[in-house]
Amino acid sequence: MSADKPLSLKGGMIWTVIGQGIYSASQWAAVILLAQVGGQVDVGLYALGLALTAPLFLFLGLQLRSVQATDIQGDFSFSNYFSLRLPLMGAGLLITAGLAFLYPHASGAVWWLGVAKALEGISEVMYGLMQRQHRLDWTAQSTLLRGVLGLGLLAAAYLLTQNLTLAALGLAVAALLTLVLFDWPRARRLEPARWWQPGPQPALIRLTLPLGMVIALVSLSTNLPRLVTEYVLGSAALGIYATLSYVGVIGSVLIVALGTSLTTRLSQLYAHNDRRSFLKLSGLLFAGAGGIGLLLVLTSGLAGEPLIHLLYGAEFAAEPGLFFWLCVAAAVGYLASALGFAMTAARQFSEQLPLFVAVTAVLILACAWFIPHRGLLGVAWATLLGAVTQLVGSAFILRRALRAPPVRAAKSDGRS
Repeated sequence: MSADKPLSLKGGMIWTVIGQGIYSASQWAAVILLAQVGGQVDVGLYALGLALTAPLFLFLGLQLRSVQATDIQGDFSFSNYFSLRLPLMGAGLLITAGLAFLYPHASGAVWWLGVAKALEGISEVMYGLMQRQHRLDWTAQSTLLRGVLGLGLLAAAYLLTQNLTLAALGLAVAALLTLVLFDWPRARRLEPARWWQPGPQPALIRLTLPLGMVIALVSLSTNLPRLVTEYVLGSAALGIYATLSYVGVIGSVLIVALGTSLTTRLSQLYAHNDRRSFLKLSGLLFAGAGGIGLLLVLTSGLAGEPLIHLLYGAEFAAEPGLFFWLCVAAAVGYLASALGFAMTAARQFSEQLPLFVAVTAVLILACAWFIPHRGLLGVAWATLLGAVTQLVGSAFILRRALRAPPVRAAKSDGRS
């Protein structure tokens, strides 16, 4: 397929499901490998590294990919996005070095996971360019390649050495190879002009800073229970929590794939004031999220313990109640995520900031109360309360956006 021939909506959705599915399966396989070969402590240290680096790099990423994908009127060029993303990833590496110093028992994992996140961040801004040009097949192929290559290098390093630092290094190498050999050449085909634009990007920063704060709070809402668990209950308990909660990623893969493939179309409908079609398409996404969540909860209730034993081993199978409540929390999170894609497509950027401040506040209070009193089960309950808060707040913001007066219609991008 030539670079100037965009994918259909269906084709983009299929490719996104495949790419995200294989990538997430690779991440899950890495957790299973660490659990079965290394045990709870190494899984906990790995989860700690992700919990520290993910919110940081998501904040510094400022959701530039989503802004590009929904920039129907072409307010900014790719050079604007790239010139902002690159120095922010460098700043992220400096902060990661400080985090590695503060957590010496996990310093190697923290550092190399941070390097991997920085490289992925550079790829992500290129994904925004590809998505804007309706080349979701390229973004999916890149994601797939990074996932499979990362799993292979992590597995080889860990099986040979049982050294978590070298395993995390494998992920960074995979991100570098994918960026240099796949993403960069294809992005150049779409945008051959100069990428670097010296100087600050004040207009773009003003637009995206609230988004960066929002996505950082979203990530913090996922990782805050992990950080509190590690602090209160220790690395082994964090390993149990992180391992069991990863089953919920299965459903989120489909939600993210569907939401990503629909974002540009939803933004076109909203920009052209076709609220009825926007609501219908958003409703289909929400219904799909609900169905996936219901299936996950039923599976955990009917076959949770044998499933855990099969995947992770006997030492993880002693917490079937924890697994069930984590699946309930994940199911509610799927619904909130579906509404989140609709909010972003409607360009409700700054409106999301107070929502996730509230979600974070609820999580802090819930973690402070439940975890010391109920242990790992309290972590699941705190996670569930945070997800419910996000769902209710997202519904309110989207309802208000749909009731707002119509805006001027955007120029068509040439694709119905």
